[in-house]
Amino acid sequence: MTPIGIIGLGQIGLPMAQNLIKAGYQVVGRRRREPRELIEAGGIAARSAREVAERCPIILSCLTDGTALADVVSGADGLADGDCDGRILVELTTADTELKRAQARALEARGGRMLDGAVSGIPRMVRERQGVVFVSGDEEAFAAVRAVLDAVSAKVFFMGPFGNALKAKLCANLLVTLHIAAAAEALALGSKIGVDPHRLIDALKDGAGASLQFNARAASMADGDWQVVRGSTAMLAKDIHLIAAAGKQARCPTPLLDAAAAIYAEAMRDGYADLDVASIYAVVARRAGLPIPKKA
Repeated sequence: MTPIGIIGLGQIGLPMAQNLIKAGYQVVGRRRREPRELIEAGGIAARSAREVAERCPIILSCLTDGTALADVVSGADGLADGDCDGRILVELTTADTELKRAQARALEARGGRMLDGAVSGIPRMVRERQGVVFVSGDEEAFAAVRAVLDAVSAKVFFMGPFGNALKAKLCANLLVTLHIAAAAEALALGSKIGVDPHRLIDALKDGAGASLQFNARAASMADGDWQVVRGSTAMLAKDIHLIAAAGKQARCPTPLLDAAAAIYAEAMRDGYADLDVASIYAVVARRAGLPIPKKA
């Protein structure tokens, strides 16, 4: 099979790489520190993004932010630091569209193409091929990478012109933002009016008001178990700024997002930036006059 490159082997990129290996692909991966898990799964470690481009015609990148993306594409030993003829980059970072366009132009100048992409889902969903993958841009390029994306996820959606994948991800993360905040508020209310939080979680998790985020994070909120980071407060706070900017540009009010954003901002100020986003419960609990769970 065609070797596939993956740059960014974090909580989303690594399970994508593992799924590709399970599907029979040779995977060449690059991360800043030693990609031990990739090697253990049967993948090959690359020394630079440029090496990935030299070895793989199709590359997926899933990075922390736009700065990392610019470095991977345009930096020294980046993808565009050499001939990219025939290469297609499926770029899955949640980053500003204009920054992605600039990097797409840098690739095009060297003969490559970039698709705008995004992934919606917690790491467990990605491992199980249930994370939603949005892709936008050139439809011919999308057709060329479709089989690879199908090995990554059973839920792949082509969203139209370049930039629409990010727009879809922002809509998804608006819901994620609200669902996590709502879970924290529901648990705080339950505790305040005298309902044991663990009994409440058991009673609500399969009910009409449940959500994926409630089921994924309510118990962690109740226990103060925020050290295992499936998605950090800082990461979602970054996305909240992108969502708010998109709403402002489109002149679309986002009153629920605005209210929730204040909770995330307070959590960031209180030192929960690098912990799992379930840690926003500390802010909600304190506002309600409740103790912060002991493990925290």
